[in-house]
Amino acid sequence: MDRQAAKDLLYGGILELSQNPTYFYKSVGSDYSQWTERGIMALTEYTRIMACIMIHTEHEELDRRAKHMVINTLKGDTI
Repeated sequence: MDRQAAKDLLYGGILELSQNPTYFYKSVGSDYSQWTERGIMALTEYTRIMACIMIHTEHEELDRRAKHMVINTLKGDTI
């Protein structure tokens, strides 16, 4: 998974949770809307899972860049 996909998953997941009245109470305006108790629990768990995915994605990206740099150095390319 790349960084943009992880961002899209995070945004989409939070948006979907906020569309469900079980998890998010929508009122007349955003000042009066709030997460329900179940919503806070779901959001916390979702954020924990997404953080693991984002850390894994970041690690893969750094590993890919490091390998690319090593290969370019071995080929004699300048960075």
